[in-house]
Amino acid sequence: MGAADTDSAAFSRELATLKRRGCTVLVVDDPGRGTSAACERLLGGDDLDRRHVFLTTAAPVDDLLARRSADPHGRDPATLGVVDATSATPTRSAVADTSASASVSADPSPRDPDWYDAVDDLDDLGELFALVEKHVQRVADGDTDPGEFRLCLDSIDPFFDAVEEESLFRFLHLLTSTVRDVHGMGHVHTTGDPESDPVTTLEPLFDATVYVDAGTDRVRQRWVLPDAGIETDWFPLD
Repeated sequence: MGAADTDSAAFSRELATLKRRGCTVLVVDDPGRGTSAACERLLGGDDLDRRHVFLTTAAPVDDLLARRSADPHGRDPATLGVVDATSATPTRSAVADTSASASVSADPSPRDPDWYDAVDDLDDLGELFALVEKHVQRVADGDTDPGEFRLCLDSIDPFFDAVEEESLFRFLHLLTSTVRDVHGMGHVHTTGDPESDPVTTLEPLFDATVYVDAGTDRVRQRWVLPDAGIETDWFPLD
């Protein structure tokens, strides 16, 4: 799993080390496509034992759950937590809100309060973190193998306009530390400019950054692991 001019063995070893000790990855998405492919890889395959917590600011909950499993009823609160912030996203249009609400209401199974919470305000980061932490502690439960627990924040971009950069930094610091504490793997998506604030300010909070490019016939990825001094070339995101 590497590219030309990169020691693929060292890259694989470092990823394995990060997985064992717990880590978080910043995913810099191509605004076109590629988010889903990168997300599915980082969430782990359907054939593997995984526990998931989602913090969603962009995708309808049912769409998000489809990334977790092909089974729409596989919503065991012992292995799943969702914090839904889609209605709090300030850039969402009325049409998008209506569409998302329709998607949620069309779900034939009732929301289980043990695995689902919703927030209406993005700028109350204290409440938001408390809800995410609650789900992490319940789902990870201190009894997971390294890398078994996975967390996804599907877009930090709405926070850029909703909160101060310093507040967002503190929130992500707490979030990434919580994931590491349970030896899990978390990933956070952005389509922000990787060469400008706030992305450049937030990037040091993460153990790795993966850039996703969908401008070719195949979606491709490029990884940066700063502590190990590893930076790959582009290679396919299969």
